[in-house]
Amino acid sequence: MRPRRRQQRLVRGVVYVLVLLVVIGMILAVVGPALATAAPTAPESETAPASQAASQAASAPASDAASSSRSSSRPAPVVVLATNNLTWADLQEQASREGAGESSGSSGVGSAADRLLAFARRGEPMNLSVRTPADRTCPADAWLTLGRGKRASAVEAAASCAGPTTAIPRSTPLVGALGQGVSIQAVGPGTQLATGAPGGSATRPAPVAPSVADALAADADLTIVDTASAASTDAERIAALDEALRTVQEQSRPGIRIIVASLADDEAPGLQMAVLPAGTRSALGTSEGLVVGDSTHQAGLVQLTDLTPTLVSALAGRRDPAFDGHALTLPKTGRTGVAAAGAAAGDARISRLADDALHARASQATVMRAGALLMGLAVALLVWAAVALRAPKASRREALRRRVTWVAVYLSGLPTALLLVNAAPWWRVGARAGSPSGWASLVAVVAAALVAAGIVGLAAGIVALVRRRKRPRSAASPSPSPSAVGAAAAAEPAGSAGASSARGEAAADPPPDEAGVPTPSTSLSPPRNRTSLTALLVAAAVPLAWLVDAAAGAPLAFNNPLGMNAVVAGRFYGVSNTAFALVAGALVVIASAWVALGGGRRMALLVTALLGGAALLVDGAPQLGADVGGALTLVPTLAFLGAGLAGLHLSWRRWLAIGAATVLVVGGFAVVDLLRPGGPTHLGRFARQVADGSATGVLGRKAYALVGPFVTKPVMAAALACVVALVAAALWWGRRQVRAWRSGKSPYAWLAPNAPGDIPRVGGQDSGPPTRGMSPSGRWVTTALKSLGVLTLVAVLVNDSGVTMAGFILAAAAPALLALTLAGSESAR
Repeated sequence: MRPRRRQQRLVRGVVYVLVLLVVIGMILAVVGPALATAAPTAPESETAPASQAASQAASAPASDAASSSRSSSRPAPVVVLATNNLTWADLQEQASREGAGESSGSSGVGSAADRLLAFARRGEPMNLSVRTPADRTCPADAWLTLGRGKRASAVEAAASCAGPTTAIPRSTPLVGALGQGVSIQAVGPGTQLATGAPGGSATRPAPVAPSVADALAADADLTIVDTASAASTDAERIAALDEALRTVQEQSRPGIRIIVASLADDEAPGLQMAVLPAGTRSALGTSEGLVVGDSTHQAGLVQLTDLTPTLVSALAGRRDPAFDGHALTLPKTGRTGVAAAGAAAGDARISRLADDALHARASQATVMRAGALLMGLAVALLVWAAVALRAPKASRREALRRRVTWVAVYLSGLPTALLLVNAAPWWRVGARAGSPSGWASLVAVVAAALVAAGIVGLAAGIVALVRRRKRPRSAASPSPSPSAVGAAAAAEPAGSAGASSARGEAAADPPPDEAGVPTPSTSLSPPRNRTSLTALLVAAAVPLAWLVDAAAGAPLAFNNPLGMNAVVAGRFYGVSNTAFALVAGALVVIASAWVALGGGRRMALLVTALLGGAALLVDGAPQLGADVGGALTLVPTLAFLGAGLAGLHLSWRRWLAIGAATVLVVGGFAVVDLLRPGGPTHLGRFARQVADGSATGVLGRKAYALVGPFVTKPVMAAALACVVALVAAALWWGRRQVRAWRSGKSPYAWLAPNAPGDIPRVGGQDSGPPTRGMSPSGRWVTTALKSLGVLTLVAVLVNDSGVTMAGFILAAAAPALLALTLAGSESAR
């Protein structure tokens, strides 16, 4: 019994270490940012010595003193200079052409790009995510979104950006939040979608200012200028933006705050350039010289919807919770003469932003390919295993089993590898002028394949090293694995003293087997058991890596080959739908397999509670995962899994209790989100919408996102029909194999520790629950499959990704489940 106890201690120690690492990562993720933001650093201009401030005040012109009394009564004006389809890479390219002496296609465009870059160095350069409900953002969509403070579409999704737009409103939420005391001037016809047409009508809107100079002459509190209304190329946009910026700098009064932003990306969807006044702050502080967006939690990245509450906060001094974005804090006055950073530091920030935009576009181009490959490999593995393991020749059985097992173990490491590969700059391969190369996706997949091999090798090496230290002194009579013990116990009648005596004699002096098949006691060598532990470690790396990364702010998951990129802009931090599907699928398999690995029911329940609780905390906590759908899915899944491991039957009353517990858990996360400092996440906003009765529209949009693509796109509907047909065929085939297994006629019976099958009914009858009376190796598989079914059903219904969740759950769970099943049955033979 000593080797068995040592094996159990080894497995428990491995799981305890994994749980400890998850908890430590969560603590560091929570405490680290708190310590970093405990003493925020003031902007450079605010920390200047008093003597410097006094000298600047003494040298100020007399006109500034005259305007100071007026400034004290109202905030400094804000001018928004907007363009479209302009990125940091575009500016750098035009500036580099000017520096190399090349013709940029228009006179002075290179100099204009240089001046814009110099202005950005003195301010706070950022990337702007301009995503609206459509895959691309037309200029009209951007203006309407700026006016509403929420993502909106002014153009039909399938229509051209030059087509008709929605009617110009009389007023907008932006104007209403600013109030009547804030005067507004607009230049350009598109701006009226943001400011409305006061005094006019939908067909005959009020006129706008004819030029930037005329708008500045009105001395309005807010001036919004569309500089790209007559531009169609990058050179024209840069020239028009530079001309408007110079006009503002020359003709506006001192202290004006200037915001430059590209609001649309209809030509090439991606992050756009933006510059906010020097000294702009956020609640999350700065990172590497870049302002961290409150809504994105990423350095140098804000959303278009953040500009609306930022303008309201800067001019009206209030924060409106009706807006989806998070307000940034602009400085009280513009600091046109103070550089926020040196030339080298400014260039480094802009280069970083250009690289982040490239990273996001490469991720958006790789998501579909990497996700389809991951799901396709899981399906191919199941099909290959079903064909290869179907009644093979006796001489090939063990070789086939080992081959399929190790391929499954390898595929179990791919989700972790696709996360870790983001630590290397794969997106820069072959990139030109801010556009990613098609080779980048291939490089990312190949690198992930190599990393997966390294993960499997590392796990196997850890198991070999630990087992070498824990190797029993007497290797002459190795004891059977827990799977073999459970299988033997299930195969013999309870209370059979003769059988027990026979087992003891066999253990002492095993007789030779005439058929050449080793007996259970002699076939249990450490290398075979090592496969089970390796498979467990590789599977456990999936939730460990993804959850620790999410707790740390998702530095690897953001702009990853598997999703959560800034172009789609569905999520910028925490646990994405893809990450949740991978983590939950692997967790269900790991917790279920604990019984077969010798942990026992109580220990399996403890592991489920610890790992599931840690996953739920990281996934649902507002400051970490902020995932509403994940919390709604994980609670019932964990409850069903725990009941299955404990052998409990869930009545409808218990299901009601599980539903109530789910609501309480999600509600608790929402309350924490609303009470914590800073703006709420979408979890808190949804709770607020439920409270005020406006959540119906949100739920309607969620439902449409689930079924809309299959209604509006015939290709998607045909693909869904094919998937449903394949799933139905797989279920029919599986049911036939289960019946053949129970009758002892299955072509896979040789895989069982105790042929003809490992799923016998109690007393040989067909009544009773299907899991009752099974050996441990059969019961845990059934529990895992049922729990995965619950997980998939709930995840598809409550998450925006819909049926995609089922594919990623399959990609994480199928290889791990197959590897642990085959490794366990191999050890038991």
